[in-house]
Amino acid sequence: MAVPNSITEQIDNLYTTTWQHMREEGAVDNIFEATPFYFWLRDNDRIKFQEGGRFIEETLVYKKNDDVVWLGKGGTVTLQDREILTGAYYIWHYIVAPITRFGVDDQKNRGRMQIINLASTKLENAQDSLVDTLEIQLFAGAGSDGGPFDGLLLLVANDPTTSVTVGGINQQTYDWWRNKFKDMTGISFSSAGVQNMRTMMNNCSRNKGQEKPDILVTNQTIFEYYEEAVFDKYQIHNQKLTDLGFENMVFKGSPMIWSPSAPSSIYFLNTKYIKMVADPGYYFDMTEWKPIPNQVNDRAAQIISAITMTTNRRRAHGVMHTINTP
Repeated sequence: MAVPNSITEQIDNLYTTTWQHMREEGAVDNIFEATPFYFWLRDNDRIKFQEGGRFIEETLVYKKNDDVVWLGKGGTVTLQDREILTGAYYIWHYIVAPITRFGVDDQKNRGRMQIINLASTKLENAQDSLVDTLEIQLFAGAGSDGGPFDGLLLLVANDPTTSVTVGGINQQTYDWWRNKFKDMTGISFSSAGVQNMRTMMNNCSRNKGQEKPDILVTNQTIFEYYEEAVFDKYQIHNQKLTDLGFENMVFKGSPMIWSPSAPSSIYFLNTKYIKMVADPGYYFDMTEWKPIPNQVNDRAAQIISAITMTTNRRRAHGVMHTINTP
């Protein structure tokens, strides 16, 4: 016997309104404030929105204007529309947190407060699971159609000279589509780590303030290597990150943070050129509740978001990888 529609609809609506209330109270912000890198993206307006489309296109400037000249009296200027732009193309990826309800639980928790507590627990669990999944994928490699988005292991590769396509562009073919990199195998971090960090930062920025990586991301072990290396000299922190409880230190004016999901690397990221793109119509919204086939009175819904990670200037980023020696 099915649960009467009025009861089912009441519980459906209660779950939906509970999630809507959580969204209004900042559930989506909480997802992006739970870990330091995603907080940094959100706080620096690096989460962008695009309504639909088959692809997310990032316009790239891949060469200089060769017609810039010094001009004397009566001199002429070349009027030629040179090809200096191209595009990188990224596909949508869909992250989904399923929520399942069993009819027997609905029956046992018929009281309004009991249902509210059960709904809140399930929805908070879904929120926390989204946080964990996004953080793990940040440090993964190439995504896939029907799977996760591209992670830093692809976007800021340990070896960007191999024949690999990023955003539809082969990094081996085009040297301007390569991030900076340094293999630290066998190099002592205590004696040469900070020196190599300094070189990597300068290589990425080319002494242009706007091009400087604005955040460094690593794991706990390497963060502690760095902390030990500079402990007796200076300790500066980014106050905004500190206020949110994120441990950090500053290197050449840019905060350095750590994640338990990060590999044995330090990523030097300029978030002017790396961002999360989301569809506002699929932005952590809850679907309608649907009956589960062949399961009496059991129902399911999903929290879904269409998102992807993109970069439009790989040479602005760098990585020191395989840091295994203290």
